[in-house]
Amino acid sequence: MLELYHFHGATCGLKARIALAEKGIDYVEHALTREELRTPQYRMINPNAVVPTLIHNGNTVFESSCIINYIDDAFEGPALKPANPLGVAYVWLWLKRADECLSMIGTLTYTVSMRPKLIAMSPEEIEQHIQGIPNAANRARRRRIIEQGFEGSDFDQSIEGLLKMLSDMENSLMNNEWLSGENYTLSDIAITPLIERIHELECGGLLVEYPSVKDWYERIQARASYEDCLGLTPNPEGRQHSENGKKAWPYIKSLMD
Repeated sequence: MLELYHFHGATCGLKARIALAEKGIDYVEHALTREELRTPQYRMINPNAVVPTLIHNGNTVFESSCIINYIDDAFEGPALKPANPLGVAYVWLWLKRADECLSMIGTLTYTVSMRPKLIAMSPEEIEQHIQGIPNAANRARRRRIIEQGFEGSDFDQSIEGLLKMLSDMENSLMNNEWLSGENYTLSDIAITPLIERIHELECGGLLVEYPSVKDWYERIQARASYEDCLGLTPNPEGRQHSENGKKAWPYIKSLMD
């Protein structure tokens, strides 16, 4: 039995869903809400209170990069890693890069889209929200986002880091159809949710100097897995992301200029 815990709107959850769709694997879906991540019931499944969580025949796998690698190795279907060791190493470089950029995309998301609701809370509610985050570094970053918003150094550093990611993607894609070569791999799956979130937040202008990345994203959107994961079940927070992103984009563009 294969089970996936996720919530619609989570970048890492989307990563796992795309991998399962690409492999053509049936699974039991547990679609949670943000609030349910913090419940004692879910923390018994994943003490980090994050998604995704994969359970296969009673064995639990955490961390989205580990999960999509496990999915590729454990199940039949199209191979999502190259057959040669060097190609696999290149794939893992992109998986590592996606993990490193996760906090950047999280900072962008929370500063642009989630912060307006958070700052409307009472001080007690804000503190309860922050203390509900198990990881100390993430708690500290969330506090800075709430208190400092666009003025915080986290935001500027995140934009700079995401632009560096896009630049490196451009360099890889100028000579290859996909991030790790001529075949679609876990590299493309790992990065897709980050680019999707950039667009959800109306920050597609970040890609203006990276035409190869824009072409890659169009190919991603044409894949059946994209329709399966986002066409049929769009992000319920998408409208909020879009509305707040349109307000924030002029300031973000000024940072680029």
